[in-house]
Amino acid sequence: MGCWLLKCRECGETWKLLVSFPLRKEFKQLYHYCSKCGRNTYHDIVDYVEEDC
Repeated sequence: MGCWLLKCRECGETWKLLVSFPLRKEFKQLYHYCSKCGRNTYHDIVDYVEEDC
């Protein structure tokens, strides 16, 4: 199973999101909680990786 790499626009933190649907077809960005910033921020969808997540 693969996962999506997301990057916070505020701090640049990259993290993995485990979802099974194609994010890029549905969204250009995600508004999600960033643990480094401590608040909800916009995240860019970087890439899909096929590795153990």
